[in-house]
Amino acid sequence: MKGIYFKEPHNIEFKTDLSKPELKPDEVLVKVKYCGICGSDIESYETGALMLTGIILGHEFSGDVIEVGDKVKKIKIGTRVTANPNLPCGKCYWCIHDQENMCKDSYGLGLTHNGALAEYIKVKEDRLHKLPDNISYEEGAMVEPLAVATYAVQESGIKLGENAVVIGAGTIGLLTIQVLNAAGAGKIIVIEPVESKQKKALEVGADVVLNPKNWSKISKFTKKIGADHVFDCVAIPQTINNTMKIVKKGGHITFIGIHVEPFQVEGFLQLLLKNISIRGVFSYTNDTFTDTITLLEKRKINVKPLITKIIKLEEVPEMFKILSQLEHEEIKVLTKIQ
Repeated sequence: MKGIYFKEPHNIEFKTDLSKPELKPDEVLVKVKYCGICGSDIESYETGALMLTGIILGHEFSGDVIEVGDKVKKIKIGTRVTANPNLPCGKCYWCIHDQENMCKDSYGLGLTHNGALAEYIKVKEDRLHKLPDNISYEEGAMVEPLAVATYAVQESGIKLGENAVVIGAGTIGLLTIQVLNAAGAGKIIVIEPVESKQKKALEVGADVVLNPKNWSKISKFTKKIGADHVFDCVAIPQTINNTMKIVKKGGHITFIGIHVEPFQVEGFLQLLLKNISIRGVFSYTNDTFTDTITLLEKRKINVKPLITKIIKLEEVPEMFKILSQLEHEEIKVLTKIQ
């Protein structure tokens, strides 16, 4: 089997001799059609912090069910699917309180278990989601990142008409813009340095787009009060520290981007003096994953403009090098498997 193997940080390989998955009774075999490259894949490629070495990468995917285990009842051969790649234990405190993304045993396809940057992947039946007929395979591979944005907006508590600043117009930032619009947000201001991504942000629904050099102009667009909500989809030290400068007194900051290295927090006193609410969001629940498919099915979100390149499986290692650069033109790169 062909696939992308994570050997160690800065070292992934295209291999042709990987073992085809063998099913357990509650699993199905999916012939992968498309698999996306995620920002967390790149973070792990650079630092080794988020996934195990020695596995096949990829957790944003779509495909066809071609084989089912003996105990599989609801999914039939030939079903078009995507999958929630998280693998919760189902028994811990968080799982039984509908917070499976907080499961004490954090496992995941493409993170701790073999993923979908390969010709085939095995998936437990309860992790699979059927794709409605009007959702293409390409769109199906975008459900997972869209679920991240959907969950972030759900958890932020944003109310109708409240304004928002979105930092970063990569995949998650652009999806967050669209989910905010679907949720009835007011003015949406985006901070992004790359010109092509600035244009894309306006295309998908941003009201104002600013270069990071112009942080101070946010005051002008918020009546000199500051942002009601800030969504940091980049999470580098500069953006993290700037969130507290641009949010209003009593405002809310939601961190979506992942940063794994220590850094110095500036202006911590502002957190107290401005009575700021800060929260991080991680992943999503299975209910949110279902909500996300509904958003796509009802055409509340358009993911197609975000797909900037479709590559072959053997091209993935070189693309990782490109995507690991801080500023690049790509938004969502999909890999066409077969």
